[in-house]
Amino acid sequence: MLTFVEQHASAISAIVNVLMLLVWVTYLQLLLNNFLRQRRSSIIISSSFRSTAEAQCFISNMSEGRFHIQNITAKVVHDGETFLSDVTEPTAKQHEGSFQIPLAEGQSSSLGTFDDLLDRLVAGSDGLSAGQLKHAEDLDLFITIVGVHGPARRSVAAQRGFKVRFDEEGRLRPTGLDRNTRQYRWGPTRRKIVSEHRILN
Repeated sequence: MLTFVEQHASAISAIVNVLMLLVWVTYLQLLLNNFLRQRRSSIIISSSFRSTAEAQCFISNMSEGRFHIQNITAKVVHDGETFLSDVTEPTAKQHEGSFQIPLAEGQSSSLGTFDDLLDRLVAGSDGLSAGQLKHAEDLDLFITIVGVHGPARRSVAAQRGFKVRFDEEGRLRPTGLDRNTRQYRWGPTRRKIVSEHRILN
């Protein structure tokens, strides 16, 4: 055995060095993944299962660490026109309070019913009335969350679209346009989304 080791010492040393290198690369990869996961924001926008006027919109912070909501916008596409409005603050007595709040890790919050969100949208939009929306066959409604994750200074965003339909009785029926919430964390797309939807009060 010793003779074999002596005869192949250089080869064994090379193999050990390669194995050590692989161990270190794996270890550094785990550290990097953990670091990126801690800095990666993840906001989920969803709706309750009831496809009625009482269906509520929810947001959940699935990031590691707290997420502070700076503002929330709603955008609707109607008859080829796009209407964008800040819905962060209440516009009527029946609405909940401000949405400009911090969310703890794993915490969820309700944005109220989709009817309430449309009310806030109409209140902040010029040239759009609730009557116009009620008579529309269907609408594309996009909810965008802009905020800061953890100790980071730059704003990030999350967005999800819903198809909003009104039945013959005027009841609102929202369904998701896509199953997933789009996350905007880096790059020029993030800057564009944040710039378009960060409405400073």
